[in-house]
Amino acid sequence: MTRTRAEEYRRLGQDCLALAKAASSEEGGAVLIEGAEMWFRLAKEQDAESADIQAPVLRSPIEDQRVAQQQQQVQPEDDKKE
Repeated sequence: MTRTRAEEYRRLGQDCLALAKAASSEEGGAVLIEGAEMWFRLAKEQDAESADIQAPVLRSPIEDQRVAQQQQQVQPEDDKKE
């Protein structure tokens, strides 16, 4: 059901863009473009929710780097250098 909701949000965003092209004023067109952006953002959020439910949680590359840094251990210097 979430996928269907995301598709509906995308359709509404496309409708807003089509109306923005036909708007009689720049201000009206700008408002419709903002509405389209909102619908597309909501669609993306719905897609993300659907992916979270269906797939394991994946870390971002930044999170992977943090984990790698935490796993690095400082090695003690060898005092027995000759």
